[in-house]
Amino acid sequence: MTSKSLLLPLAAALTLPGCASKAPTLPDDPIEKAATCGVVAAAGEREKAGVKGDLPADAQERIFHYPLLAGSTGKSFDDDRAQAVFKRTPKLFDSVIQGKWQTLRPACAAAFPQTQIAQPTLPAKPLDRMLQCYVLADFMRKSLGSIGGSYSEVSMHYSIFTAKLDGKVSGALAKAGIKNGPALQDRRAEALASAARMGQPGAVIAACTKAYDG
Repeated sequence: MTSKSLLLPLAAALTLPGCASKAPTLPDDPIEKAATCGVVAAAGEREKAGVKGDLPADAQERIFHYPLLAGSTGKSFDDDRAQAVFKRTPKLFDSVIQGKWQTLRPACAAAFPQTQIAQPTLPAKPLDRMLQCYVLADFMRKSLGSIGGSYSEVSMHYSIFTAKLDGKVSGALAKAGIKNGPALQDRRAEALASAARMGQPGAVIAACTKAYDG
């Protein structure tokens, strides 16, 4: 879902230093808002980690949560909206971090409250739970895998996890009467939007792993 051409500029932008000079404001446009908060998250993660190279995978996932949420404002995940945020984020990086980006943290937390959920609750219905776990892990597998480098190992872990769920998910969908084609794609898009709203992606996937890996 997230292409290498979009992810690599974003990853590269996260290595840039910043200096405080003016107080920025959070844009009203939803794409601009998500991209700005993605920059704030990236700057905060780098400040916290104190590193110039690759951030830990869970930190990168928290940054990716903003485009994921931007695509999940409706019932179904909108990949075009998510891609627009991925593309816009590196372009905003310089202008945001040159200001007092730290002052935007409360506004971003209020605008995207799901990013503050570190202890998510998985859906009660077995099919919803399984499918949401599957599509979210698959999204992060592709996202991290597209960057490569130190993230490849985590991407491979997610690949193994989704492979384990493949048969169970297919069986549950077949039992529910959902076949390959538009109906399945719609259900997957709905599941990803719901999964995005559950909380921080790494925390959600950790809960999923516990539920299905024992």
